[in-house]
Amino acid sequence: MIRTVRHLLNLYNETLPARPGWRWRRFGGIVAFWCLIGPVFAQTNRQEIGNPIAQVHTSKEYNAHGQNFAIVQDKRGLLYFGNFAGVLEYDGATWRTIPTDNYAKVSSLYLDPSGKIFVGANGEFGYLKPDAKGTLHFESLSDSLATTFGEIIAVLGTKAGVYFVGKRNIYLWQNRLLREWRTDDPIRSAFSVNGQIYFYQKKKGLTRFNGEHSTPVALAPGLPPLLDMSALLPLDGGSVLVATSNQGLYKLTGNRIERFDSPANAYLIANQISAGLRLGNGTLALATLQGGVAVLDRQGTIRQIVRGKGLDDTQANSLFQSRGGILWMALNDGIAQVDIPSPVSVFDEGVGVKGEVNRMLRYGGRMYVGTLNGLYYLDGFVARPVTGLNASCFYLAATSNALLAATSKGVYRVSGTSAQPLTRDFAVALYPLRSDPDVVFVGLESGLGILNARTDSYRQVPGINEQISGITEDGSGNIWLETLSKGLYRTGIQAAERKLYGKQEGLTTPLYNQILSSTEGLIAWNKNGTFRYNPSSDRFVPYNLFGVDSSATNYWIGTLVQDRNGNFWTTQGDEKNITLYKRQGQNSYQKNNQPFGAFSDRTFKTIYPDADSVVWFGGPEGVIRFDLRLADDFLKDYPALIRKITLKADTLAYDGYYQGDVTVKNSVLSPASKRISYNLNDIGFAFAATSFNVGEELVYQYTLENFDDTWSEWSTQSQKEYTNLPPGRYVFRVRARNSYGINSQEASYEFVIEKPWYRMWWAFVLYFLLMGVSLFWLIRWRLRALVKEKDRLESMIAERTEEISSQKQELEEQSLELASKNDQLEKIDQVVQSINSEIEFTSLFETVLAKLNIIRGMDSATALIYDQSSDSFRFKAAYGNVDMAQLEPIHISLRQAEERYLTSAVEKVEDVYLRNETHFTPLGNALDTLPPPKSLITVVMNVEGRVEGFITLENTTRANAFDQRDFDMIRNLKAHLIAAFIKTRILGNLEQTLNNLKVAQQELIRQERLASVGQLTRGIVDRILNPLNYINNFSESSHDLIEELVELVPSESNCLPEEVADDYYGDLDMLKTNLLKIKEHGNSTTRIVKDMQRLLKEKSTDFFETELNSFLESKCKLAYQQLKNENRDQELSLDLVFELEVPSVRVNVLPYEMESVLNNIISNALYSTAEKRRQNRDFRPQLVVSTQNLPKKVVIRFRDNGKGIPKKEMEQMFSPFFTTKPTSKGTGLGLYMSKDIVEFHRGLIEIESQEGQGAVLTIMLPTI
Repeated sequence: MIRTVRHLLNLYNETLPARPGWRWRRFGGIVAFWCLIGPVFAQTNRQEIGNPIAQVHTSKEYNAHGQNFAIVQDKRGLLYFGNFAGVLEYDGATWRTIPTDNYAKVSSLYLDPSGKIFVGANGEFGYLKPDAKGTLHFESLSDSLATTFGEIIAVLGTKAGVYFVGKRNIYLWQNRLLREWRTDDPIRSAFSVNGQIYFYQKKKGLTRFNGEHSTPVALAPGLPPLLDMSALLPLDGGSVLVATSNQGLYKLTGNRIERFDSPANAYLIANQISAGLRLGNGTLALATLQGGVAVLDRQGTIRQIVRGKGLDDTQANSLFQSRGGILWMALNDGIAQVDIPSPVSVFDEGVGVKGEVNRMLRYGGRMYVGTLNGLYYLDGFVARPVTGLNASCFYLAATSNALLAATSKGVYRVSGTSAQPLTRDFAVALYPLRSDPDVVFVGLESGLGILNARTDSYRQVPGINEQISGITEDGSGNIWLETLSKGLYRTGIQAAERKLYGKQEGLTTPLYNQILSSTEGLIAWNKNGTFRYNPSSDRFVPYNLFGVDSSATNYWIGTLVQDRNGNFWTTQGDEKNITLYKRQGQNSYQKNNQPFGAFSDRTFKTIYPDADSVVWFGGPEGVIRFDLRLADDFLKDYPALIRKITLKADTLAYDGYYQGDVTVKNSVLSPASKRISYNLNDIGFAFAATSFNVGEELVYQYTLENFDDTWSEWSTQSQKEYTNLPPGRYVFRVRARNSYGINSQEASYEFVIEKPWYRMWWAFVLYFLLMGVSLFWLIRWRLRALVKEKDRLESMIAERTEEISSQKQELEEQSLELASKNDQLEKIDQVVQSINSEIEFTSLFETVLAKLNIIRGMDSATALIYDQSSDSFRFKAAYGNVDMAQLEPIHISLRQAEERYLTSAVEKVEDVYLRNETHFTPLGNALDTLPPPKSLITVVMNVEGRVEGFITLENTTRANAFDQRDFDMIRNLKAHLIAAFIKTRILGNLEQTLNNLKVAQQELIRQERLASVGQLTRGIVDRILNPLNYINNFSESSHDLIEELVELVPSESNCLPEEVADDYYGDLDMLKTNLLKIKEHGNSTTRIVKDMQRLLKEKSTDFFETELNSFLESKCKLAYQQLKNENRDQELSLDLVFELEVPSVRVNVLPYEMESVLNNIISNALYSTAEKRRQNRDFRPQLVVSTQNLPKKVVIRFRDNGKGIPKKEMEQMFSPFFTTKPTSKGTGLGLYMSKDIVEFHRGLIEIESQEGQGAVLTIMLPTI
């Protein structure tokens, strides 16, 4: 809850802005609060009042039904709510549910003067009663009634007693007696106003109840019958406001209902009143079904609307104002907590203010708000946009006759509710000169402009290219300009010359400096502190602006505003924590930030002190209007409460309710002291405090006298437990602090941990007597013990003699055993030396198996090791009567290996298993032919949690061939085996890596050479293409000329002798034939050169993800059609058949390159099948395209039924310039280029063929 106090008006009489605007700030902020505003009403002289701060507690939070009906507050400050699940109790920290006997809906509550809470429920009524430990429970008053009465709609208290009002039954509880009345006219609602009980009845309407019967209240002439009644509220002078749901407001004076002419009637009728309450300041709060809560003054004028999420779309069944001025609403879907009346109201996105607020200014009686979304003006309860301005607004300033706005689209002139552009440059700051307010300096995103508002002339100042984020003027007429990263500029009113102020001039940093001309001089500030300009030294010096403490010079200020009374308003460097520094004298200020504590965590970009003691704060969450004239009681005392005390083993000692004289000032806050048994010396406390400011989180401090040295740190923890307390007297004390820094009254609990019985005085007397008796018997016992000791020593000497003989024999046996173990260790050392000398993987296991013959019962052994390339286990070595050649082809999985060697085996030591009389499950390989061993030891090679292999030691002739000595030796060897295994694998991997690096190095050298050759070849290709084009063109034109010569000299002409004519025509035919050959081979050469050009062209790296089936089908059909079009003179046909596996996989391809691969494949298939068709005209050419999906890859096959490829030519199919086609039809580069492209896709390509049977080309590509 947001508060201020009366004494603040003494600190701050009237705050007006020192100048009309401030500075543009950086973007940033936090998520906006949820409060929204609803419809606005056509009432005259409306104040600019936004939404109050509110909070809705949901059923998930209080863990009960969503619908609530009634609210009361006891004298401790705890709140109680009538709910479908019972009575809800709320202490500010925790919720409790108190059910009725029948778990009925609680519809009404009443607190009597003694502090007892009476409860009206559905079919029962009673009161809340604490038990001996302070646990409240429902005590029924109606359980003895024989009649049924339905729902208790109201519980009303009078001097006569407490009335429980049902629809047809009325009960009075007085002096522990219950009286009953019954009415035939159903009661719809009941009220108690000014000590008088009223009923609204179905037939009679509004009636007065005098304790015996009800009499109707008269209606003024001309009034229609009132159809319902939502609330009766006291007015001044003894009158009563009558609120109906659909007929508006009326006034009850005496015994007559009259019209209450209120400008709010139309709104209230349209939105239907559901509940009402007269607030502590005399205003009236009326909750509606659709329009939130309307707050009316005594004349019936709406002064504020409470709307928002959780308030607009649910019915309020009851309103209640708790101590401290918080309005509580029992809703159909939760419980609302509203800070009203309050000096704070919010204008945010819900009322029309959209975007982060950068600037506020009152001009022409209107409050204008500039945000990142535009410019708005406040109109009563809502904000409306200024038309004609659709840009981010950063600054507002007033000239002599106009309001100007600096926006992202330039400077605008604002006339009332509309705006017109004056400039086009991105503007972020404005400053009208004091000497001529129509001359305005304009801070730009990239520079400085000067605008004359009288003539609308504008110019940019040359030489300034950085952003000017703020402008001010000192007392000498100098203009100071703020930059983001260069420091401050000083210039004149013509901006002809400039001086830059930075580190050298005392600012300590050039970043984010801001400046203000104030009564304290020219003040600059940045993250390192506050500085004042010294004109005599032309420097900025550190300055303690507020004179509050020595560290103030280093205080990081975010916003700094001075009003005309000389007071300063500030935020911290993080743009939070509003603080008022009230001027007390020269360089003397009084700091006050307590009234603003409730929104100290909000970010504010701008502060605007308005007239009439109103201050506006703007930031990412909208605008807060703070009215200093509204006195509030945030300094009011509130108690801390000890809510629960538990002892060891969760023993409940106190549950929150102390049955004393129930007032706020007495021991109701502190339960009665208690003596606690020592065996219950663990004690836990749960505590709370009844400060119900909206949205606040209380902090607590506690101490345990005679145990804690000091008070704890402040924290949100509301529980504390002490364990194993020693005997003594203790006092637990706890206090709370709210969001305004106000400490609560302390709660305390005094208790005594009793001494245990064994520390009582009589226990010590008993201890003394027991010690005397014990000493007597100890001496007597000792004398007897000495005699026995003598006898024992004599017996011991004899026993020790015999024992020495026995020990000698044991030592001899141990010596033999040590010799045996030493021999075993020597053998192990030899094995270790042998295996450590091996660096090759297979040799390692051959050596291991050979050396393991030291195991006496072993006659054969194998090494089964994981093979990464095949993802299976393979035999790497064998020893004894096992043939390695027989085992080498075998692959088995980990599951098969474990089933074979570990099933039914006993783990003798870690990873070493023994199995006797083995019977293996057949695996369908050569292992099934081996004789099963009688005894089998399996050593599992477990490396970092992964099984890497199995070493088996077998005896095929007898069971139980191995003993404990064998297992001890294997256990000692196992670690060495695994270490040698890891070493050889690392060395093998290292050797493979070195080989790969060598191959990669050779490949890089080859690629560099190929690149050089390719560059040379590209040059040659480019040089050859033009001459080839000339050859082809001239051969074709020469052929045409010969044709013309033949036509010019007819064969039957007699102009040439016959012999000459024969030679002439023979030579011409020979020339034509030669020219055709030249053209044919020229075209072939051109194709080869162009294929080489494509081959040498740098490949694209922009892979495209596509579905393979659709890509293959579309591209193959396209390639086939293109080839048919290019060879129209030939009879080409091919039956394309697609056998594509579904679902289709997705692959990454280079579309152009892969299309050329498919084009080459289709071309080769067309040629091969065409050649075969020349031999057999009935032959039907066919190409089958199929896919096969494999793990992480896909196989594409192209199968034609053409003439096939001779075996001798298969090895050269992917060689460059090799072709099976005639020179004029092929270049020999198609498959070579295709192989290069497929391998670039990280794929494989291969071809199979039988001459005369067609060919199969296979491509394998990785999938996504």
